[in-house]
Amino acid sequence: MGFIRFDVLGSLRVRCDDTLIPLTGRKYRTVVSYLALQPESPVAMEDLIQAAWTDKRPSSAHHQVRKMVSALRISLNQEWDLVTTSQDGYMLKLSPKQSDVSEFCRLYDQAMSSSVDSDEALATAYSALALWRGRPCEGSEPSGQERRISELVEQHRVLLNKTVQAFANKGRSDELASILHVASKIHGHPVPARSDVAVPAPTVRQAGQAPVREGVEPSTPSARAGSQIGPRCLPRDLQDFGGRERVIDELQKLLTEEGPHPRLVATLHGMGGVGKTAVAVRLAHRLAPHYPDGQFFVSLDGFSSACAASVSNALEVLLRQKGIPDAEISSSEEGRLAQWRTITAGQKLLVVLDDVRNIEQVEPLIPPSNDSACIITSRIILNGIDGAHHISLEVPDEDECLEMLSCMIDKRFDGDEVQDARALIQQCANLPLALRLAAARISTRDFLDLRELSDRLSSSQSIFSELEVPGRSLVGRLMTSFTCLEDFDHDRYLRLSLLPCPEIDETSVAAALGVSTDWARRACRRFADRALLQRMRSGTYRMHPLLLHAAQLEARKTITLDEQRRIVRAAFLHYKASNGLVGASRISPSPSPDGHVVLRTLSESAKLAARLGLQKDFIDLCTAWEELVHHLLDTRQQEAVWQLVVDASQQDPDQSLYGGVSVPQATGVSHG
Repeated sequence: MGFIRFDVLGSLRVRCDDTLIPLTGRKYRTVVSYLALQPESPVAMEDLIQAAWTDKRPSSAHHQVRKMVSALRISLNQEWDLVTTSQDGYMLKLSPKQSDVSEFCRLYDQAMSSSVDSDEALATAYSALALWRGRPCEGSEPSGQERRISELVEQHRVLLNKTVQAFANKGRSDELASILHVASKIHGHPVPARSDVAVPAPTVRQAGQAPVREGVEPSTPSARAGSQIGPRCLPRDLQDFGGRERVIDELQKLLTEEGPHPRLVATLHGMGGVGKTAVAVRLAHRLAPHYPDGQFFVSLDGFSSACAASVSNALEVLLRQKGIPDAEISSSEEGRLAQWRTITAGQKLLVVLDDVRNIEQVEPLIPPSNDSACIITSRIILNGIDGAHHISLEVPDEDECLEMLSCMIDKRFDGDEVQDARALIQQCANLPLALRLAAARISTRDFLDLRELSDRLSSSQSIFSELEVPGRSLVGRLMTSFTCLEDFDHDRYLRLSLLPCPEIDETSVAAALGVSTDWARRACRRFADRALLQRMRSGTYRMHPLLLHAAQLEARKTITLDEQRRIVRAAFLHYKASNGLVGASRISPSPSPDGHVVLRTLSESAKLAARLGLQKDFIDLCTAWEELVHHLLDTRQQEAVWQLVVDASQQDPDQSLYGGVSVPQATGVSHG
């Protein structure tokens, strides 16, 4: 990692050498601003919470702040230890050169300790003032730091007056042009380069109150808003994009159909990594000629960041894309919303709002014009948006994945390559993001061909370690789907990942988690609405295999072994009790038992039993399912099941098997 620098004398900016580190989301930026305003000083957790939530705080406030700090550390990479944990909060450990506040305070003390008659003294004062780009933490002023900000602004004013006089005495006032331009923004009025006119003390603002800019009407649209050629702000359309033609054609038809009441808003929802953004961008480029007044793109960081972007921040991005100068953008959310609606009224715009967390975050941003269209992507179902088309983007089938992979590596498959490609697709569980990362490993010659990568994935303990590429993490993307849940739901979701049955029904959820069936039903629906579970049929769900794997990794780190053992044992007992409830023996609400479900459940149960010391419970389950195994599985599969039982009985020396039934026996093991 290079040299890290935190700048707050203006809008918050964190840099690594000359590269800006992205800090998205108003609450996230507010927390970082609070820490950066007082480096080398511990900040209490309560102060950070009050800074982020000036109104009613959520119950997960502590958890969210911890996630923000964790996200900051991750973004600093090898320099993560710059953010230290104090007794009751956090602290930024920065040298004076790593903080413009610390550097300004050092130079300010040096310049104010003597007259500024010499060239060296003038250079010191000039350097101190040149650090300023605007008001401290502009756009992310943390509540509780008003006094600190006022002190800094006052120090700037005092040093500015002294410096203006010294430069005027030497006839060098023209050298202060850039300093005075910034000073006018800081103090809210033009600052003259005359030694006989002092800058008055600034008027103290209340928290959240917008600064008064002389001669500027905040809601006045820019002259550029009426430009004949609208801005083009869409991300690039991937040239190696393949598949998804059906859903793109469907959306294009929906958003271009004519009629007395056209619906020009479409929401696209699905699990993380399924390709929602790529589809939205491809569709937007196709629709662009229909919207000459501009095409816009805003990522709202609903799931990709520790803190989602606020409506106010998103409006600021949209107004900038529309061409409104920063000085004319209102500082309040209400003002920005009024500007956005006024400027876009009657225009033909296309707006893509990506990675949306909830309806409240996105609904105000939908352009009001009846001639404008809006494409929204999210991991949750946004069917509360009235008058919109709602499309679910599912994991593509194997043939569509084959087309995707072919485009990604720019090669048509034939002969044995088709089978190698299909094997790789199955290992990636048909997830487009996993396929793209696999294609990246092949394109960069990390692996010579599909078979070599497929063999590596088969022998690896985790697909995630093999599909890591710099800057992109498959497991990281998947984990953001459930780490953003409220603490209670997050904990329960991880527990669901421990259930061995690939089909999760509401009764088994209730039994394993020790909750009512009604609670389990509501929880499963919440998870399904967030693309964390996939509905199979009424009351039955499944987790995507890669999402399941990610949740299991997290569960093993955060749930104690005793609690894991309790959950799995409760599941075993439920499966035994469910045997024979409807017609023939069954373990899920399916009309008839599925041999694949039975075999997968027993295979996963055997692994869990070995890891958690539940061999006896596993053997009892197999004993209860003897008839089920006999009727649903072929001979080879039956032998595989009984071998699992033999292995479990050998791990538990007091148990052996006779005729498929577990009984105490001195020596020998036999099975029918």
